[in-house]
Amino acid sequence: MGIFTKEDTHGSRSSSMTYALRWKRQNGLQILGVALFVVAVVTMVLLGLYAQAEKQIVLIVDGKEQTLTTHKGSLQELLDEHSLSFKPQDDVSKSLGASIQDGDRIAITTALPVTLTVDGKSEQRYTTAKTIAAALEGWNVELGQFDKISVPVSSAVQNGSKVEITSAVPVTLSVDGKSKKAYTAESTVAAALAGWDIEFGAHDEISVPLSSAVEADGKIDITTAIPVNLKVGGESSTTFTTARTVEAVLADKDVAIGDHDKVYPGESTPLTENMDVSVYRINKFTADVEVKVPYKTTEKEDSTLLKGKTKTIQSGVEGVVIQTVEKVYQDGEFVTKYVVDKKVKTEKQDEIIAVGTKEPVVEKTFAPAAAAKTTSSSESKSAKGFEYKTVLTGVAATAYSSEQPGIGTRTATGTTVAEGRTIAVDPNVIPLGWWVYIEGYGYRKAEDTGSAIKGKKIDMYYDRLSTALNFGRKSGLTIYVIGPNKP
Repeated sequence: MGIFTKEDTHGSRSSSMTYALRWKRQNGLQILGVALFVVAVVTMVLLGLYAQAEKQIVLIVDGKEQTLTTHKGSLQELLDEHSLSFKPQDDVSKSLGASIQDGDRIAITTALPVTLTVDGKSEQRYTTAKTIAAALEGWNVELGQFDKISVPVSSAVQNGSKVEITSAVPVTLSVDGKSKKAYTAESTVAAALAGWDIEFGAHDEISVPLSSAVEADGKIDITTAIPVNLKVGGESSTTFTTARTVEAVLADKDVAIGDHDKVYPGESTPLTENMDVSVYRINKFTADVEVKVPYKTTEKEDSTLLKGKTKTIQSGVEGVVIQTVEKVYQDGEFVTKYVVDKKVKTEKQDEIIAVGTKEPVVEKTFAPAAAAKTTSSSESKSAKGFEYKTVLTGVAATAYSSEQPGIGTRTATGTTVAEGRTIAVDPNVIPLGWWVYIEGYGYRKAEDTGSAIKGKKIDMYYDRLSTALNFGRKSGLTIYVIGPNKP
């Protein structure tokens, strides 16, 4: 350590100031140069640091690329720096708050507005999807199998696209009694039927109007019309009907059935396609006919008369019967007739003939053989003047004509019918081909048969149907069965 000598204060301070001023004058330029150098170095360092913080970012918007330069640290700052904005619905590959690095590629897909209408309710939605199907999936909108959409789901999304969706509703569809559950998104019944490929004919019957709106859980009943060949009173036509029985189709076509009319097939018969349905108009008329009742001839033995002699004890008188005849016509054509009532106008009176049985008194002589033979031959003849095999009494007779439907002109024996000759008989009673004599009518020949001619019955032929009808039915006739040869 040293020992300091105390100096004068005033003198010392003056000396120091002088030294400082002198040093400042000598070193001032050096200090300024150093300061400028330091500022330059700091500036260069800052510029280097600034240059190192600059980033180049590739921004891809809807497929179009652009390169942006920025010193910002986040994506949001970059967008704000370049005055870029996006909707919340846009698709950005990096979150807005994420930091960015030099060389980053950021893809942005802008969302397009689409008007979506579902069952009449509309709202605007945004999507970055390329197709309608992808957009619906992104919106969690499920499209049912039978729902209706206004555009194909495969079509591309356009700016301002409109998509309308109508939800299908269930409907119970019944066709000719067979029901099933069907779905449709159509608004009218006609459109729904077209969508189901159901053809609806002009004659078909539907439970609701075609123009009516489709209702959820509604019912549509369809009855298809079928063709039916309808014949009424002889007039034929083909008609279409939704009826399913003969009775129903007649009611459907306003065909009234009379008390005597016939319907074929029966009214309860189910209808089938192209079925023949016939209605036969039956008309009945009655008429009074005078019928002569022939009298019977009865022979009574009389021992007071000589053998071979006859005598009329009581004359025969024909009776007269008023028959009420009902004639039946089908579709205007005569079919048959019936006797429905009888009234006696004149009682008949049978003829009574006395036949002598008294043997004549003759002298015994020796007559030649030839004479005896002649006498024997004359004894085999009847009082009628002809020989016969047998006599039928109480025979019933009717009449028929070839003018009746179904009656021909050819007989069972192969001959042609002839008025005044041909009769129909029971071959078990009168042999076919034999001649007979009918009291009151003369000779007739058994040439024909008939299903209703059994036993002691005959059917006499007349050319005119009116004559046959007027003949009516006669009973109590006497017939002499002669043989194959006419006397």
